[in-house]
Amino acid sequence: MFVAVTRIKDVPPVAIDRMVEGFRHGARDLAQFEGFLGLELWRTESSLDAVSRWESREAMERYRQSPAFAAHHQGSQQGGETATYDAEIVS
Repeated sequence: MFVAVTRIKDVPPVAIDRMVEGFRHGARDLAQFEGFLGLELWRTESSLDAVSRWESREAMERYRQSPAFAAHHQGSQQGGETATYDAEIVS
């Protein structure tokens, strides 16, 4: 399994609420991509982590190179830091 975590920090709660709605809307498109396993949103008062799970790095890269990725990020004003991980669920 491959996991990508995008952390958007130092934003007001109202902006986080808008971003959460955007991620919820975009999640419907993600489900159509082969290899997509799920999306989780983790939030604090001033940050949002979008955690996407994929069967492989290649599956995530196919999404990142798609028109859907461009559309999901169009007009995005908040920069985020992305970390990626090879992951294994052990229990």
